[in-house]
Amino acid sequence: MDVVNAQVQEALVPTDTALFFHATDKQDPRLGDLVRTRLDDVRQTKLVAVVLGVPQHLGVMRNNGRPGAAEAPTAIRAMLYRMATSAIQSAIDRNDLAVVDIGNINVEGLSLEEIHHNQHQVVMALLKSGMFPIVLGGGHDCVWPTINAYESVGVSYGVMNIDAHADVRPLIDGHKAHSGSPFRQMLEVDSSCRAEGAFVEYGLQHYAVAKAHVDYVRSRHAHVFMLEDARQPGAWTQAMDKLGRAKRVHISLDMDGFASAFAPGVSAPSPDGFYPSEIGPRLRESARTTMNSFDVVEVCPPLDTDNRTAKLGASMIMHVLAGIADRFTR
Repeated sequence: MDVVNAQVQEALVPTDTALFFHATDKQDPRLGDLVRTRLDDVRQTKLVAVVLGVPQHLGVMRNNGRPGAAEAPTAIRAMLYRMATSAIQSAIDRNDLAVVDIGNINVEGLSLEEIHHNQHQVVMALLKSGMFPIVLGGGHDCVWPTINAYESVGVSYGVMNIDAHADVRPLIDGHKAHSGSPFRQMLEVDSSCRAEGAFVEYGLQHYAVAKAHVDYVRSRHAHVFMLEDARQPGAWTQAMDKLGRAKRVHISLDMDGFASAFAPGVSAPSPDGFYPSEIGPRLRESARTTMNSFDVVEVCPPLDTDNRTAKLGASMIMHVLAGIADRFTR
């Protein structure tokens, strides 16, 4: 824990304590009552889930998207820490699970590349210490530093992208990353640690993705489940089976993969898309068994309605935490 602290603290800004909601009824604790803010407080815990914010939308703007995702970590936390804890409280009480919020990557005055570097260093330290990072974007470009951290750790990994878009666009000017490029960056790593074929695009929508991008993903021996494919019985199990050779799995949830009725507050809303009930239970299932890290990206609070998108993103995180807690069910 001390090594992690030494590596990460310089790159972090603490979370505003006002976001940690506290219940007035002790019989009804909320996540804000149970979350911790110091990694050295959880030395005896079996598994530590670490919340990390990346409050920037520089990659979205580079990709000509609508700005606003920089406000997402605050908006998601405001909803997350108000949520009830019946699915995870027993695991926390037994010290099987701890949730630690270590704050945000410091983005003040930094370029996108500098932010990505700092995020990579922090996530790498967490992974090396056996923790479970939960990253709050920001634009979808912030998945690349997490994936790159797996490369640096040197363990075989697999990735699922739940998204309406493939996000395999080329880099700008051949070297500038953006919110549409992270999975091309991953697929073009030389001598990658990613297990063979262990990448799944899940829920792509025909009117939101170019044929060339679908063809590119398949040319790299990865797997595409269009939205209509993902809605078939057993599709999630089939998709997870594609990641079967990987020792660790990261799942990235782009909130524009949900129908805009549920997630209006995104840069690129979709009139069609997943229902929450199609994804939440599946995330819990995977967190119980194969998932080792998770991110929620592309929430855009200025475009949201009644915090609907932020609350949905927070509920997806709760499904993941519940899945982790299920590992210790007795």
